[in-house]
Amino acid sequence: MNKLLYILLFQLILPAVVAQSKAADDLVRTLTVRVKENWQVPPVIELNGDQSIEIKFDYLDLNVHYFYYKITHCDASWKPTDISESEFLNGFNNQPIEIHKTSFNTYENYTNYQFTIPNDNLKVRLSGNYQVTIYDNDNPETVIATARFSVYERLVNVGATINTITDIDYNRGHQQLDLQIDTRNYTIRTPQMEMKVVVNQNSRTDNQALLTIPTITQGSNLLFTHVRDLIFEAGNEFRRFEMVSYRYNGLNVEQIKHINPYFHAFLYRDKIKTFSTYVYDQDQDGRCFIRNSEAQDFDNESDYFVTHFSLASDAPIGNGKLYILGEFNGFKIDPAWEMEYDIDQRAYTKKISLKQGAYNYQYIFVPDGQQKGTTALTDGNFYETENEYTVRVFHRPIGGRYDRLVGYGLFKSTK
Repeated sequence: MNKLLYILLFQLILPAVVAQSKAADDLVRTLTVRVKENWQVPPVIELNGDQSIEIKFDYLDLNVHYFYYKITHCDASWKPTDISESEFLNGFNNQPIEIHKTSFNTYENYTNYQFTIPNDNLKVRLSGNYQVTIYDNDNPETVIATARFSVYERLVNVGATINTITDIDYNRGHQQLDLQIDTRNYTIRTPQMEMKVVVNQNSRTDNQALLTIPTITQGSNLLFTHVRDLIFEAGNEFRRFEMVSYRYNGLNVEQIKHINPYFHAFLYRDKIKTFSTYVYDQDQDGRCFIRNSEAQDFDNESDYFVTHFSLASDAPIGNGKLYILGEFNGFKIDPAWEMEYDIDQRAYTKKISLKQGAYNYQYIFVPDGQQKGTTALTDGNFYETENEYTVRVFHRPIGGRYDRLVGYGLFKSTK
């Protein structure tokens, strides 16, 4: 098919910048921020709806800590607003995390903590971006982790067309979006001053597009067509592996070995796919799922394996740095996930402790002096790739005090 077309109309909302939660303490591992009971969608819930955000993390200590969390209302760029707590919250801030479970039958000792928002003690009153700050009550000034989620209202409709015939190339290495925002049920008087539209591919932020001025206005429809910033590298399907047992090697795992004191998972050496033929693989758009085939409670019975990544390369890839990227590190280019080139192995290598489960990942190369990564030199760019695109519309009218999240669309390119 010469054209990838996937048009949907939604009435949802997301943040202007994709939420990137992170651990600030080295003892915090496997921080996840998700819609409860739906791990394959972004952490976004409807204002006054029936869904909730579930936040989980492990702390590498069997001693139970009295962790608390505080919610802050943020603008589209995740900066705190001057909205008072009484305006954006029902209930009281600074709540204790009451659910915790110590690890059972694992080599790595930890305690799993979890809580949901909203809950009986706290509910949000406004749409927008929210940052959750997690801290130890014995040391309130020290943040151990931050989690981010968004709350939407159903106000505007968003449509998108995804094409592989782009303004750069024809059915080769890019995908291009055209957008339509229907404001018939909601007034945005001067879009170029009041509205921001942010488009993200697979939850990445380094290559996101920020738009403010429609190319065409047709009545209540705001159109963004032939916009250079809406052309994305097509990339490739995410690489995958599974380490769900001590007893056998999972998908793309060459060896499971106990090296005192932990188990190690050695992944098969990856190859550069730049000049390969595209092969479809049903991935999860970078997400991961914690699982242990021998456990009943995945949260506190899954162990940590030292996971060994490697990407074969006869020489370093240009002038720049190579990173591993996926939901496990917030889809962000993170120095903790930078790979090092091993001249003896003729490969980039990285080892890091991960909790048992099924993982998606990709390799991102960032040239020196740039912040935007590319898959061209590692995974390749193929127009057939299935990608997830999120379109976020938010609005702050002139004189408004906060960014109201008024529209969201989730689209997938299909073969």
